[in-house]
Parts: sequence; C-alpha cells; structure tokens
Amino acid sequence: MLVVFFVLLVATIMGTMSIHWGGDHSLQFNLRVLTVAVVDFDQGEIGNYLKEMVVEERSKDYKRSLGFVNVDGAEMDESVDEVYRKLHRQDFWFAIIVNSNASETMNAAFAGDTQVYDPKGAVEVVYEEARNALVIGKVLYPKVIAFLDQFVLDFTKQKQKALMDANSNGDSNFTNIVALQRQLKNPVATGFTISNMAPAIPSTAAAATEIGTIYLIIVSFLSVLMFDKLSDTIMGNIPTKPYYIYRIIILPFVYFFLSLFYLCLSCVWNISFSKFYGGSGYVLYWMLSWVSMMAFGLCIENINNILGMPFTPVFFVFWVISNVTTGFYPTEMLSNFYKWGIVWPLRHDVMGARAIIYGTKNTLRENFGALLGWVIISLLLLPGTVWLQLRKKKDLLEKKRGEVLERVWGEPAREKGGVLRMPTLR
Repeated sequence: MLVVFFVLLVATIMGTMSIHWGGDHSLQFNLRVLTVAVVDFDQGEIGNYLKEMVVEERSKDYKRSLGFVNVDGAEMDESVDEVYRKLHRQDFWFAIIVNSNASETMNAAFAGDTQVYDPKGAVEVVYEEARNALVIGKVLYPKVIAFLDQFVLDFTKQKQKALMDANSNGDSNFTNIVALQRQLKNPVATGFTISNMAPAIPSTAAAATEIGTIYLIIVSFLSVLMFDKLSDTIMGNIPTKPYYIYRIIILPFVYFFLSLFYLCLSCVWNISFSKFYGGSGYVLYWMLSWVSMMAFGLCIENINNILGMPFTPVFFVFWVISNVTTGFYPTEMLSNFYKWGIVWPLRHDVMGARAIIYGTKNTLRENFGALLGWVIISLLLLPGTVWLQLRKKKDLLEKKRGEVLERVWGEPAREKGGVLRMPTLR
C-alpha cells in the first residue's frame, strides 16, 4: 500500500496539478482571442491615426498581441448604444470608440474656437470588468491603457509637428499662429475617457463569484464523506429498496439546505442579489448554488462508490483543479486540450453568479442546463454505483468476519458463523 499511496501522490502532483500549470502557460499564447474593437465614428484625423496604430500593433506580433480589430461606424449603425449592446452581448472584451466629429472639434479648437476643448472627449474606452475581473485586471486593462497612452503621445507629437511645419513653410497665417498658441496652453491634442459598464463591486462579491465557489466543491466533498459513514451504520438494518431511495435523495436534500445557508452567508456580508433581477435574484442564486452543489457532490459520490479510499481524495484534487482552471479562465484563452471545460460545472456556476450579481450577459438558461445535465447523469448512475459499493463492502465484511472467526475457532470456523445482515444484491 505504501507504494500505491506514493504513486497516487506523485500522479496528483505531476498529472493533476499540471492541468492548472498548463492552463496558466497557455494564456500568453492566446491573447489574440481577447477582442478589442476600435470603432470609428469620426472618419477624420484621430480615427484614421488610431486605426493605423491598430494595424501596426497587430503586425508586430500577431500571435501575442491583443485581438485589436478595426470596425467601421456603419457596422454599429453609427450608434454608440449599439456598441454598448454588443459589448454586453460579449461580442468583444473592450471597445475603443472614436466619437463622431472628434477631429473636427479638435481642429476647431486649434483654429480659435472660444469653446473649451476637452481632449478626453475624443475617445471613449468601454468594458465590463465583471465579465472576468481576473483576466481584465491582469491582462487586458494594462495593455489597452498602455496602447492608448502611446496613441495620445504619438498623435500629439504628429499634430504639433504638422502645425509647426505649416508655420515654418511660410504659411504663418493667423489660424496657424492661433493653433500654435492653443497648443502651448493645451499641448495634448487628444485623449480618452474610460467607462466600466459592469464594475465588479462590492469587492466582497468576489467571494460569491470566484473563490467562494471553490468552497462549494469542498463542502460537497465533505458531505459525501460524512454521509458515507452514516450510510455504513444503517447498511443492513433497513430493507434494500428504502436503502437505495435513501442513498439517492439524501445528498440532494442536504445540499438544498446547505445552499440556503450559503446564500445567507453572502447576505450577511451585504452582497445584493436584487439589483438586476429584483427579489427573484435571491431565489435564482439559491437554486444555482443548490444545482451546483449537486453537480459537484453527486459526481464525487459516484466516484467514491466505485473506487473508495484512497482514490476518492485523489479524484477530489482533480475535480477542484480542473474546475478552477476552466472556471476562472476564459476557455477560449486556453489551449484546445481544455475544450472539455466548456461543460465543467464550476464554469457555469461562476457565469450564472456573475449574471445575477453584476448584471453581465444573461446565460442562466445555459448555466442551469449544463448543471442539471451533470445532476441527471449522476442520479442515473447512482443506483449502479451504490450496488457496486454494497457488493465491495459485503465481500470485505465477510472476509474480515472470516478472519476473526478463524483466529477464535480455527479453520472450521467458517461453518460456525451466522449470516451477515446485508441488503440483498439484485
């Protein structure tokens, strides 16, 4: 057994944990799937310069650059609201909007327009942080802002040079002089504003949408171990049919109330579920947590029935790591090996929780469908795995009982024992 335990532990480290290491490693090679739409409603100097920078940025390192893509304003019906709608629909991760008449307003200011010119009004950056705060905060946001800072710097230099060249070439008319004076007062020709359309607030909500979901798996696992011991105590003391019914309904029944306490825990820490779905948001989150716990726990229950110790904890480690890797990272950023993560339960629990709490894209129908699929399959398998567990435990008990009788009565003791009280195997 020592060798078996050692092999299992090594396999856990080198095999199971490699799933997470591999997921982290693959992120750097799939940045291009993080689409950043540059929408030009301006069709002037600012919009054209920004689009040229986008083409140049992609050409530098196509495989490791963000997925910048130029979008004509006509594709968005010349409407900023359409950009917002498609952002919420998750057609892209970020949108950089060059507002209509941005170049005209800038040039009018340089020409002596008395109205106050705010360079930041030329470009608007919009995103939904709550879609995936981890990826946006660590990968997308810093790169997008660095790109735009460079755009502002380069465009301002280019604009200043154009004005100075026009003046030095003898075209020192009143308009150019005024433009240069305006440049001295406000040297930045253009700028940008940032709008977070779905902020991940309050910060405590991260417990209910990210790390806290891992605890659902842990509690589900503990429930399996605890009620497995309880099942051993009643095994053989009740008829077979009631025993099977008990095994099928006990964990869903327990998870129903545990998920309610999980909801209450979030409420205690002032996490609101009613902002986007009204009072029904609380019920939705409760049901989402309940179905998620069943998806996590019933799968572990079947594995425990088939394999038992020490294999159940090994599977639990795999279950946690595989769910975390595909649940916290966008599956499109992971390599093709991780495509199975699209149906893994934690991913759908996290997506559903974000929709309820933060108001991101409503995928609840898809999420509940995937989770219920896990539950139904597990429940269909459960009678068969319980039968296998009963058979294994009966054989083990008979073997141990025989060994005890042999030590007391010797070899003939096999004929002196009574019949073990076990459920009838059919």
